[in-house]
Amino acid sequence: MTLLLIGQLIRLQVTTARELTARGYDRSLRIQTEDALRGFIFDREGEPLAISTPVSTLIADPTRLWATLNGDFDRLREACLSDKNYSEDCSWVNSGDEEETRLRYHYEILRPLAGLLDEDLARFYDELVKRGDSQFMYLARQIPPNIAKEAMDLKIPALRQENGYKRFYPSGEIMGQIIGYTDVEDKGQEGLEKLYENTLAGRPGKMKILQDRAGRALRVVEEVAPAAKGSQLQLSIDKRIQFITHQVLQDTMNQYRAASVTAVVIDIKSGEILAMVSLPAGNPNVSAERRAELLKNRAVTDTFEPGSTMKPLAVAAAIELGAISPNTRFKKGMTYQMGKNTVRDTHNYGTQDTVGIIRKSSNVGMAMISERTPRKKYRAFMHGLGFGEPSGINFPGEQRGHFPRTEKLGNFEYATIFYGYGVSTSALQLAHAYATIANDGVAMPLSLLKVHTPPEGKRVMSAKTAASVRKMLEAVVGDGGTGRRANTDTYTVAGKTGTSHKVRAGGGYAEKNYRGIFAGYAPAHDPRIAMVVVVDDPKGSDYYGGLVAAPPFARIAEASLKMLNVLPDKITKTDAIALVSDSGDPFEDNDTVGAPDVPAKEITQ
Repeated sequence: MTLLLIGQLIRLQVTTARELTARGYDRSLRIQTEDALRGFIFDREGEPLAISTPVSTLIADPTRLWATLNGDFDRLREACLSDKNYSEDCSWVNSGDEEETRLRYHYEILRPLAGLLDEDLARFYDELVKRGDSQFMYLARQIPPNIAKEAMDLKIPALRQENGYKRFYPSGEIMGQIIGYTDVEDKGQEGLEKLYENTLAGRPGKMKILQDRAGRALRVVEEVAPAAKGSQLQLSIDKRIQFITHQVLQDTMNQYRAASVTAVVIDIKSGEILAMVSLPAGNPNVSAERRAELLKNRAVTDTFEPGSTMKPLAVAAAIELGAISPNTRFKKGMTYQMGKNTVRDTHNYGTQDTVGIIRKSSNVGMAMISERTPRKKYRAFMHGLGFGEPSGINFPGEQRGHFPRTEKLGNFEYATIFYGYGVSTSALQLAHAYATIANDGVAMPLSLLKVHTPPEGKRVMSAKTAASVRKMLEAVVGDGGTGRRANTDTYTVAGKTGTSHKVRAGGGYAEKNYRGIFAGYAPAHDPRIAMVVVVDDPKGSDYYGGLVAAPPFARIAEASLKMLNVLPDKITKTDAIALVSDSGDPFEDNDTVGAPDVPAKEITQ
């Protein structure tokens, strides 16, 4: 009966329209917005990361819909009852009382539309009745244009189609935390979609539309204002490096059952961010996965105490400020008393020079260095490296971390900063600091957009100081160093391990919860990339940065350098690395005895 009723409905509408046309009452003009095509986002090699596909929206005017359907029903029923020569089958008119027949008529008219939109007919009808006093109602949003066309071909009155675009992200969760997503209105809600909304959005257009009495568009009368496409973005991100980083971090997270894992890869010479990944992650194409905990970019939104990865940077400051030299020797034991507080190492390393202090990651040695380093100048140096400062990329939700006013600290509190406690940083800030060391002491501005002409950097330390620290970082990954598992088969590397106790929400340090960190760069002798890997709360006995963060660093570094066509600089293949020191002692890291033996406070911005 549906086809019969629709045929009768169309015939009545056409007949009525002809009558009204003669009087000029059947047509009207309306202004319709034309969506602008949102600018696409590409990686540095031109691979699409965010595109827009055509979609349609179906809009109803419930007031006009019911007025038209009821009017058509009344005319059809009157024609059936009064005109014995009416050619159509009118048996349905006498099949029940008037209201029951009217309901059946409405159901049969709306049934094909509800089916197209995969809606339950009864619920669909009830919603239209409930909105009967409204002149605007979305029936379906962001549906395929062919489905919208089929719906319009049903010739149901007071229904109109508007065309627009829907965002699609080809890389899914691999790029989700950087790109973000747009809402149903095509407005950026997170990530770069939000940050560059004005650039990407373009300008909507306006058209003057001629419509019939049922609200259906007949033709465009005038283009009042043409839509202007949004501008495109080309990112610094290399999709290949982003993909391999994601893959390695997924393996790491599964292996150590970590709460989260994060990595940042930076081009040392240009300051471009080549990869920035954290897990767990969500797919922005799936509405259910657009949750804050899945789409937040932990590389910039989460801060942490960097542990021993701060030691080479503190040594750089002390050398630059003239407090020590690479050859300065320190006679020390396994512990060092600072007032009522004790600084500890896991072993008594005896007399060590500055290189040895970094190679063995000695907390005691760093405490001694702190006593020689002027406080205000030290803080200024660290701010110059980017700690406690915005990174410059203006990413939504970015945290600048915390670097305390050193002149107000006690001697012990000041010393703990030298081995990475009492200060907080993001993974991006830490990677940038190591990139500066690798770049002869020149800090390049960070960028998430592709850089065609590298800007002039800012010198933070002398090239001589940077070179001295780089030699120390090479020693860390050498035989007997805590970072030896960061070595690759084909490239030399340099870097530093870190293992920091996590701060409890109520204050103090958790005894069995750690972050394993590795910060470094490669190749060691002609650096191209700097990287930080953070493994948050790994489970089991393997939680040291040298065990959980150094191996993924090695995998990512080797794959990335090959993708960037960097020639291998390692002559011999690295021997298999056991989890014991050169002396046969179990692998240990002084970071785990480095947490201050005083109640810790939550580190905030």
